Amino acid sequence: MLNRLLAIVCFFILAGCTTTPAVSPNAGKLAKGSKIGLLVYMPAPAQHMHVGTTVFNNFSTPYQFPWNPTVRTYEVFQSDLEKAGFQVVKLTSYATTSVNALAIEKDGRWIANPRQEWSARKLKEEQISAVVVVEGKRTLARLECTGGPCGESYMENSGLFTRSMLGFTRYFSVSAMEAKVFILENPLEITAYEPMKTIQRNRVRQLNDFAEPRDFQRLTNTEFSPVVSSVDAHIKSLSRGTTQALSGGVN
Repeated sequence: MLNRLLAIVCFFILAGCTTTPAVSPNAGKLAKGSKIGLLVYMPAPAQHMHVGTTVFNNFSTPYQFPWNPTVRTYEVFQSDLEKAGFQVVKLTSYATTSVNALAIEKDGRWIANPRQEWSARKLKEEQISAVVVVEGKRTLARLECTGGPCGESYMENSGLFTRSMLGFTRYFSVSAMEAKVFILENPLEITAYEPMKTIQRNRVRQLNDFAEPRDFQRLTNTEFSPVVSSVDAHIKSLSRGTTQALSGGVN
């Protein structure tokens, strides 16, 4: 019962309490051949963060993915967008160097962000219709409230989060990343809508069949592979969702 309550609390914290402006059907849909600006930056090391029964059991160990996260993410997004008929343009730093809003909500509608007017103008000069930014994002991996102050654990990089209590360990893959997708002509931030909203909410996934490693603080590549697969699956899901939203619009 307690675990179920905590899951509900986590859901509402991660989902947020704000509503997004209503949009017309197929909002954000772009024609085939449209130029999509793509910018990706992902921290390279993977991370295994462990929280034990006491702080003396806690540790954090770096690992390496079998691929460069930035390169891997860019290639997945590029492939999906090009298969859908879009032209992918690799963005430089003038466009945006972080997940900042090119479109912002004001008075229940979307407008161009006046603070990024120069970037938006440069993008439009290159006839770019939408911008996709994917970056590493500090992610809440654990929230426990058991009568006292709530315990929180954040992952800076994607990887494995483990929680041990009374001899029992739970394993979670954490995809510490965020995608933002901005439509420029009629300003819109489509990651605030479905299908992207739900996809991004599922950054932390429990690995129910994770095999207990021989050396808990030094996992082998084989032992770490379920984490790699889960993070890679999240990248692909983000990419598919982005492509779907740009091809068919959001709701």
